[in-house]
Amino acid sequence: MKTIYSSLLLMASLFSVTVICNSCAKADTSTNLPKEQQVVGKWVINRVQLKLFYGGVFISDTIIRSQPKPENFVRFDANGKFEYKLNSTVSDTGTYEFTGADLLVTNSAPKMYSWTMLTLTNVLFTVVSKGSDPAFPGAFVERYQTFTR
Repeated sequence: MKTIYSSLLLMASLFSVTVICNSCAKADTSTNLPKEQQVVGKWVINRVQLKLFYGGVFISDTIIRSQPKPENFVRFDANGKFEYKLNSTVSDTGTYEFTGADLLVTNSAPKMYSWTMLTLTNVLFTVVSKGSDPAFPGAFVERYQTFTR
């Protein structure tokens, strides 16, 4: 009889903990906001991945080593200002704007970034840019970036 009572008490406790934990979780309401508001703020550059193609053939996949000096981040201000800093002591600064449903274009001297948005939530922002890269002559490069808060 004592074993049955202990088992029932254990199951009731686990059920209670499950209900309490699930009811306390905050729902992600970021999809209710327009993308122009969702991107505003500072994002940590979590990962940069390159996929290299030569003559249309996939050759290599690599992740750029993170070497913050002192930090890697991207910042989008509500007034259209942009700042990007990856493995450098100097930031690229300029402006940004959305084009169409999923294209984010930044203008910063001396670089211009054109990112297609893949994922955008209140804690995760992933983008991809495609084209040439002077570091890989003759290659078509897909550059995937993951930003987190």
